[in-house]
Amino acid sequence: MGEGVLIGLPDIFFERDGELWCEGVSLSRIGREVGTPCYVYSETGIRRRYDALRSAFTGVPCRIFYSAKANANLAILRLLRSLGAGVDVVSQGELFRARCAGFQGRDIVFGGVGKGAEELGAGLEAEILLFNVESEGELRRLSALGAERGARAPVAIRVNPGMAVDTHAYTQTAHYETKFGVAWEDVEDLYRLAFRLGSVDPLGIDFHLGSQILSPEPYRRALPRLVELAGRVARTGASLRYLDIGGGFGVPHDGGPELDLSAVAEAAGAAAKALDVEILLEPGRWLVAPAGVLLAGVLYAKRLGGRLYYVTDTGSNDLLRPSYYGAYHPIEAVRRGPATTAADIVGPVCETGDFLGRDRPMPALQEGDFLAVGFAGGYGFAMSSNYNARRRAAEVLVSADGYRVVRRRESLADLVALEEPCEAGP
Repeated sequence: MGEGVLIGLPDIFFERDGELWCEGVSLSRIGREVGTPCYVYSETGIRRRYDALRSAFTGVPCRIFYSAKANANLAILRLLRSLGAGVDVVSQGELFRARCAGFQGRDIVFGGVGKGAEELGAGLEAEILLFNVESEGELRRLSALGAERGARAPVAIRVNPGMAVDTHAYTQTAHYETKFGVAWEDVEDLYRLAFRLGSVDPLGIDFHLGSQILSPEPYRRALPRLVELAGRVARTGASLRYLDIGGGFGVPHDGGPELDLSAVAEAAGAAAKALDVEILLEPGRWLVAPAGVLLAGVLYAKRLGGRLYYVTDTGSNDLLRPSYYGAYHPIEAVRRGPATTAADIVGPVCETGDFLGRDRPMPALQEGDFLAVGFAGGYGFAMSSNYNARRRAAEVLVSADGYRVVRRRESLADLVALEEPCEAGP
């Protein structure tokens, strides 16, 4: 095996014979045979991340519920189910995908701040493990639906602990200037209401601190507070079985230190012991982001005011995170060479914010060369769109020295398939 390259897991993405490879397959081969843009995921990489997370939480009574919103490709869902994961869904569509992938009722936790009646009904029909409820209105609606069906809905109340975590403003979810959860001071009253309603069964308590958290300190601060709150909740009559601590485990993209999962596990284990509950984890990006890249093709090189631009066939329609979050994703040329200049890597979308990276050291690239955008296995394809009527990318899963296309590239006909009949052929 060649030298690891900082576009993901170093033993999965590496240099060999002057090119970048994923496991036993060269990325240039995938680019030629599948075309670009395409997402490339490593099965081995996802397996290793799952095993590492399980290992970090050894001795803690817990179960992993993969956050499907990170990457809901059926092949990825099936892989994680085969490893023993449950799934965290936040919409009826994700619930449908989860069930298509083989997840059964008790494998599923249903979160989300705006679950409609149809979605709640679908969760009841699927007999899921837990609804993470985020408002009094949702609790009342869920109880009414349960009463109609002669069922008791299993619920946890999502607590907003009123604490800001040092992440991007758009990924902070645990303070009162966000829409998420129930205010700390209202939680006990909501559990009392749950008992009065009768058709809900309060079995857990839930929180989510945000995303891209790289320090264990927020978990260390929040969990003892949750233990104290859960003790008060228990006095309302709730018999808690689950403490859902969400996900948000960060992934450094610059070679920095990984989140100390053992420290998170220690804090979670202490909470589980104090409350005699099972810990539920909801990781998403942590499991899949470093096991995937977005493969792009170079269309043109151009200079403008002394600035070098490489225009590629992919951009913010395929990978929104750089534009939306200001997220940094490492970018490497698939055909290796010394970096000779800095360039902006941009896409074809008609927006100034359509870029993958700015001022990146690059070798001299030619039209037709391939670039690999790293850490793209999570919130990549999942956030992509047809903006500018661009067709969404193909998705590829690499296993050892082979690969398969797990989602074909969209066709022009797919763009209008749900609309009135097309009067002229493509």
